[in-house]
Amino acid sequence: MRHGIIDAFVGNWGSGLGYLVIDGQPVPCDNAATVRALDACFGGAIAPGHWVDQESIVGQEIWYSVSPWGVLEAFCPAEDNRRPADEEEQDELF
Repeated sequence: MRHGIIDAFVGNWGSGLGYLVIDGQPVPCDNAATVRALDACFGGAIAPGHWVDQESIVGQEIWYSVSPWGVLEAFCPAEDNRRPADEEEQDELF
């Protein structure tokens, strides 16, 4: 698991491609699934007209994992700056 702070989300609803920018690094992801997860974690991420409300996500601290190919696999809010303890706990978080 990696730890970081969300800088932005950039994506195209029509293409299905997105990037969650974490600590200045764009991490490729599935646009729709990531936006739904951001909204579930932080609330208010989905704005009318298929837009992402950047204010609801920028500055949010997360734990996240990236596949060997560099694609976002999963993330969760970093509550109290605690890292998920082990794989079993991680499975429950995602």
